[in-house]
Amino acid sequence: MQQGIELQAKEIDVCRRGKLILRNASFTIQPGTLTAIIGPNGAGKTTLMRALSGERPDGGQVLINGEDIYADPEYWLQQVGYVPVDNILHEYLTLYEALIYIGRLRLPHATEAEIAQKADRLLTEFDFPSTDARRNRPIKVLSSGERKRANICSELLIDPPLLMLDEPTSNLDPDAERNLMHLLAEYAHNNGQTILVITHTLNTIDVCDEVIFIENSQLRAAGKRQEVLETLESQIPEADPTAPSFYRWAEIFEHFKTRNEHLKCSKNGTPRSNHKQSQDRRSIPTATWFYQLRLLLNRYTKVRLGDQWSLVGTLMAGLSGLLFFILPAETFIKPHDPSEWALALVQARQSVYVVCLVVTLIGLITSYTEISKEFRIYRHERLKGLSPSAYFMSKWIWLTAAVGILAPILLIGFIVLVYQQPLPDFPEPRWGEEVTWWDQLLRFQLVGLVTTSASRLILVTLILACISSVTLGLLISTLAGDSDKGYLYLSFVVVFIVLFSGLIRNDKLEDLIETFSFASTGKWAYEGMASSLSIYCWLDSWHFDEFNSTGHILSVWLALGIFILVAGFFAILVLRMRDPWYGRWSNLRLLAIRDRSKLAIYFSVLILLLSYTLFLRQVSHDYYSLTYWSRGDFGGSNAFEYAHVDKMIDPTLLQTWNSKMSQSWCGDLY
Repeated sequence: MQQGIELQAKEIDVCRRGKLILRNASFTIQPGTLTAIIGPNGAGKTTLMRALSGERPDGGQVLINGEDIYADPEYWLQQVGYVPVDNILHEYLTLYEALIYIGRLRLPHATEAEIAQKADRLLTEFDFPSTDARRNRPIKVLSSGERKRANICSELLIDPPLLMLDEPTSNLDPDAERNLMHLLAEYAHNNGQTILVITHTLNTIDVCDEVIFIENSQLRAAGKRQEVLETLESQIPEADPTAPSFYRWAEIFEHFKTRNEHLKCSKNGTPRSNHKQSQDRRSIPTATWFYQLRLLLNRYTKVRLGDQWSLVGTLMAGLSGLLFFILPAETFIKPHDPSEWALALVQARQSVYVVCLVVTLIGLITSYTEISKEFRIYRHERLKGLSPSAYFMSKWIWLTAAVGILAPILLIGFIVLVYQQPLPDFPEPRWGEEVTWWDQLLRFQLVGLVTTSASRLILVTLILACISSVTLGLLISTLAGDSDKGYLYLSFVVVFIVLFSGLIRNDKLEDLIETFSFASTGKWAYEGMASSLSIYCWLDSWHFDEFNSTGHILSVWLALGIFILVAGFFAILVLRMRDPWYGRWSNLRLLAIRDRSKLAIYFSVLILLLSYTLFLRQVSHDYYSLTYWSRGDFGGSNAFEYAHVDKMIDPTLLQTWNSKMSQSWCGDLY
């Protein structure tokens, strides 16, 4: 543990929404001291502590042992313990589990036995003895005071030389409050830790070595407790220096009430510190990316299993096939009677649209709050060295497996097995053969679901579409951050998907729909499923999004893969831009400099995939157009002519390959 941390603030300014929330705050805190930041509500205490612990101020410097922490925040902030007002532990983990995960994440080189020993000692010191049943209870059932003490334990696991606590005594009874403050004083005096505490209570100020008093965005006094008391009293004419300490402080709070007065920031804002990031970046032992990913994935699984109602909701999302009783019977099969083809085609298109829309909504609804609902925890752990990409991938992998893959399988399973909806090429009973319901289910429905190419193609398409929607939902969640705007973003996305998924057609808006539909996961799901069902072959009312060629379906899968890569990239980018120490655009510029080689590889792969996708679609579209205009008279057994490579004279190897990929299957089917 590093000893002897001196914290110094120099002319700290913080500007929020055009108002100067904190101005010209300067003070020095000596090592091994317990310092209280006090003042009336709304004075700027929490703003000051955030400026000291990771949210870079708009002006001034924060120095640790003479070095600006914002010159190299990713090094310094991992050594700073910070407990905000909000809970920073996952509510659905038990108290002991939460501490163990924090220890393993921040102390990757410590053994599990060492981490368990530290956690056990801290819990005992903070009134959770080894026999206490609360250790094995979910954090959400603990009282607010117990959760606060649990959060302090989680920060003390790494023995931080500098510890900051925002209202650690809130919701504690007077006896527990005094015990906690005395315990913190012991940590400061015996371990040499520098500890800052924001407090609103006056009962335990006498335990603190130094005091910082803030009023109306300004630091009024800082220093030894008694010196600050006398300095503030000198500004109160009616002050009684002979009264007990509690009443003297109460009188000071009464006199220095916060007024709703804030100076406006200058047009360009207050100038930030001119210090640039250190080129010779230091580092402390941190977990590798794959170690963090494995640990975060394990923890997220525990959290989801602990949140039983959320888990049930996720599983029920995959059972939404119960709603598909509204689909017409045999809606995915071409009727034998030609007089029914027109109506059957409309019903098939509508049914495909409904299935794809439901799959898309499942992915969105189960993921759009997964980051925003615990964003305060992510933000805190990011200050301690958490990788944004590892954090995102831990959620993406779990949701991909539990929703993106499982939900489409359950949906198609319900449609085929429960509601007896056959798909093309399903085996059928011989003419006149009588079969039981059980034989129908096993011999024809189940075998067809497992063996036919149409069912496999549909499953791949819907799985990719659902994973795309999961990724988009996580992007929505990162954009929402710690706000409650996620449902607004979701509403916009859902409306967009409904309008641009392919069913709604308007000749006047055809170009507009074609331009924007590429961004709709529902469009790609519709194209892939319609093509897999070969409804293009049913009648001469053809659309390219139903064209049933290998190249077309492959282009749909590639497009969905590109969508996943792009949405995932932007989700991680948004998380990186939310790093509090440089500002969004500075973070973006820094990312471009640091990871330029990785970004170059990523965009090169993306461009290659996009180029091949467009090539496949163009060649398939050429065959679609050729086939359409080559159709013969309606009615005969050879009603349509389909462009086929076998009809070409001496095709080249490249022509043969492109044709096999891009020509319609209809010539082989009918």
